[in-house]
Amino acid sequence: MEQKPPVLVLVTLQRACARLIRRGADLALRQHSPLHVLHVVTKGTVGTVPHNLDAQTLDYLYALSGEAGAEMTVLSADVAPTAMAEFASHCGAKHIIMGGGEHAAGIAETLAQLLPGVQVMITDEEA
Repeated sequence: MEQKPPVLVLVTLQRACARLIRRGADLALRQHSPLHVLHVVTKGTVGTVPHNLDAQTLDYLYALSGEAGAEMTVLSADVAPTAMAEFASHCGAKHIIMGGGEHAAGIAETLAQLLPGVQVMITDEEA
């Protein structure tokens, strides 16, 4: 049986991203699709947050991803949206779930331009 395209969830190092993983898991379950979680570290931002906080939050999101049956990938890149698009293209994702935030609309627009036919969904804080 052919594997369905995965649902891709984009997370930042915030515990609030747990809601994104849950939203992605729900969608993946409804579509009988695999779930992937991706965090991209931009090279210029390494070290701006205390390392122990990064590690704790990353461990938390990794554990949540595992509980949801997802693979979690962490990439380092110069340009985050480009790395996100390349990863989504490589894994064949047709749905991308991301949180709202300061740069969310611009990132979503860039992803939509780089990935024709992929649905990019911004999940608001209240969701």
